[in-house]
This record gives sequence, C-alpha cells and structure tokens, in this order.
Amino acid sequence: MPSFSVLKKRRDFVRLTKSGESVPTHTLVLQAAPSKLDSPTGEARIGYTTTKKLGKAHIRNRCRRRLRAAAALYFAQNALPDFDYVLIARYSTADADFQKICQDLCYAINKINRKFIPEEQKNDAENSSTAVHSVG
Repeated sequence: MPSFSVLKKRRDFVRLTKSGESVPTHTLVLQAAPSKLDSPTGEARIGYTTTKKLGKAHIRNRCRRRLRAAAALYFAQNALPDFDYVLIARYSTADADFQKICQDLCYAINKINRKFIPEEQKNDAENSSTAVHSVG
C-alpha cells in the first residue's frame, strides 16, 4: 500500500492536464500520469483543484474538504506508486452525498489504474483472484 503526499507546484498540475489520463464522474474528475520525479519514491502524490466556477470561497473550501476526506479513506490503498493524481471538484461535489463521492473516487481510481497497468500484470491479478475464489 503506497503512502501519498500532496502536489503543490503549478507545473505538476499543468503536466497532468496536458499529458495525463482523465476520468470524469458525476461528482469529480480524476487525472493521473506517471510521476516525473528523478528518483522513484514508491509514493503516490495527489492534488486538489476547485475553481471559482463552483461558487464562493466557502463552497470551494467545502468541496476541497470533501475531496480530501474521500481521498484519505480510499486513495492510499488504491493508488499506484510513483503516480501523480489530481482530483477536480465539480458543481455537484458540494451537495452530493459523501458516499457517492467515495464511490465515484473508487470507480475513477480503478478505471484510470487499468489504463496504466501492463497487460501481463492484469492477467496475473485476474488469475490469482480466480484461484482464491475457487479455493474458498
């Protein structure tokens, strides 16, 4: 399970927007790309974006807090090591049920990770999971 740190530099956000993969959901958008750090740390990095289009500062802050809380619950165990992720709030993030935000985050992480995992690792994971289910 990789740990994670927070993205703070604008250049990282811009790099993910231009060259990363994106998965939109009802309550958030997740962008991801391999990290461009000089030495691999085995750590995933995450950033949060809320724009003024969402509303006034208290609405943007609420959206950011909700994204951070969902990421704290589900991000560490599902994120790929040495990858950068950006969570972008949408209009519905502030008013949506928190469980829906968590479901959307899990869905988006799993979908975006499938794009980056090589085929042989996917096959190995499927074979090991079927073996576990057939034994039990």
